[in-house]
Amino acid sequence: MQDKNSGAAKFLGQRLREWRKTLHLKSFELAKLIHISQGSLSDIENNKSLPSADTVTKLYQHTNINIIWLLTGKGPMNRERAEMEEMEPHVAEDLLPYGQDQTLKELIEKVIRIYHRGEPEKRAHLVGFLTGADPGE
Repeated sequence: MQDKNSGAAKFLGQRLREWRKTLHLKSFELAKLIHISQGSLSDIENNKSLPSADTVTKLYQHTNINIIWLLTGKGPMNRERAEMEEMEPHVAEDLLPYGQDQTLKELIEKVIRIYHRGEPEKRAHLVGFLTGADPGE
């Protein structure tokens, strides 16, 4: 029988707890969000058990946790950031025609960085500002 505390899974519970705390979620809140008992979540976070495939699926469906990071510890913690890191260097270039204002390109890149890498409070401020400043169509 394989030890559940070996290999990449050794720190899975620790990583899950770390991720949950970055969101300021209580364990009962995350358990409710992903439809498992608080006791099951506690067992996972305390490395007493590994999550089932169903639980991993629920984490993927109901949160933005990067499952690769959860399972291996490699890559960014959040799925949005993992996806953005793949495309981020090209986003502003793709949005602006050749020769457009360099300042606008830099601002677009900054907005993207803040939204995907910034703290939740900064992201909320950015969304609020852009929503309020948008003149509409």
